[in-house]
Amino acid sequence: MRGSFVSVTALAALVAAGGCTRKDTPAADSPSGPGVVSTAAAADKAGQPARADAAAETAAPRFVGRWVPDGDGMRCSWSGSYVVGRFKGTGVSARIKDEGFNLFQVVLDGEPKKVLRTDKAKGEHVYPLADGLADAVHEVSLHRRTEAKVGEAVVYGFEPKGGHLLPPPPAPARRIETVGDSITTGFGNEGPSATCGYVNAEQNEYATYGAIAARNLSADHTTIAWSGKTIHEMKEYFDKSLPQRPDGPRWDFSRYQPDVVVLNVGTNNFANVDPGEARFVRVYLELVRTVREAYPKAFIVCALGSMLSNVYPEGRNSLTQARRYMKVAVAKLKEGGETNLDFLEFPEQNHADGLGCGFHPSLKTHKLMGERLTAFIKERMGW
Repeated sequence: MRGSFVSVTALAALVAAGGCTRKDTPAADSPSGPGVVSTAAAADKAGQPARADAAAETAAPRFVGRWVPDGDGMRCSWSGSYVVGRFKGTGVSARIKDEGFNLFQVVLDGEPKKVLRTDKAKGEHVYPLADGLADAVHEVSLHRRTEAKVGEAVVYGFEPKGGHLLPPPPAPARRIETVGDSITTGFGNEGPSATCGYVNAEQNEYATYGAIAARNLSADHTTIAWSGKTIHEMKEYFDKSLPQRPDGPRWDFSRYQPDVVVLNVGTNNFANVDPGEARFVRVYLELVRTVREAYPKAFIVCALGSMLSNVYPEGRNSLTQARRYMKVAVAKLKEGGETNLDFLEFPEQNHADGLGCGFHPSLKTHKLMGERLTAFIKERMGW
């Protein structure tokens, strides 16, 4: 029954702010975010005594990513959006309404378990996540594997079996955001070969280099990425909460300020022709400045992805050109006074490590990229 879930409208302080309460959280009817800091905090602000169910509200799960309030639930669209909770009991379910054909990675007590495929035809539905557990305290998280083009989904919360919800684990102190295209979404990383096309079941953001690096570094992470997009297109999508909606809600950047932002964009600018240095540098500078305005203190990683090659398309030397253009852009930014950023090149993917659908990085390549990014951030940030 719905009554066994903690109302998400009472959870809102745990959304995207990493579980930290904020006195300046937007009003509940604001498209950029929910309004309840917590029952106790809200009551204090209003000069009223806290309600008796305040303790229950602290058991709300923690939502990480660009979640938007939707009735009793929270709506998401971006890859890798996730929700974390704790409970005591022998099993747990989640109430979800899927408006696309999404898949979610279920993680229990830190270990990836089943892949949840939702059923669009059923609308709002309770999905079992785990059963037959020891009657003890468990941590559960649900990670969106699929990207925004698959459709939006609404998560209403967790329901424990034979027990009760507990406050979620505290948010980590570190935060990372990755901005990119199909590489960052995990396009085809679980596919059987390079010749397959897009299949939602073969895309897994949880196993991408960005998610891997975040786990290696004990950091929350958000992913703002869409397959096939160019630098300019990702600049246009960057401030959107629900990117499928042209006039949808804009994101309130104060709700999630990452310590590190990884920009892995530019591969698609070379998809058909060499864009030329002047144009590439111009749009890249525009994107970095947009990101810097949103995140004044973040360290920005200007990353060159793993898919470009000097072999294909023949005679175009795309990898060499992209490397040169990106380094020119980074040099111009530094000359202009930007110091909190640096260039990172991911090694060109090795076909011997396997290829995902559409010649995208395989699971092994994502792991290697994740390790490279982990080492780079550790070195630059001292983590």
